[in-house]
Amino acid sequence: MGMKCPKCHFDNPSDSKFCKECGTQLIPKEGFPVKETLETPTEELTRGTTFAGRYEIIEELVKGGMGKVYRVLDKQLKEQVALKLIKPEIASDKKKL
Repeated sequence: MGMKCPKCHFDNPSDSKFCKECGTQLIPKEGFPVKETLETPTEELTRGTTFAGRYEIIEELVKGGMGKVYRVLDKQLKEQVALKLIKPEIASDKKKL
């Protein structure tokens, strides 16, 4: 039995680490998390707001040419992590990534 992609639902061979159709990282049977690419919000993220239903913004760490990096509380992991949000115009241009 293969591994279904959580993003496009393509049926991949069971030893696949990434979807052969869309490139999404697959969840092995051990349950490792999938890294998702989500659309950057157009509104400003401020302290206390939640992004993607999971990341509570603590503070903006740095702003650069490609986007911003925030210190966030990952509500699923229950720990602080860095979250990098790439500008939509860059994220949509596959040549720049």
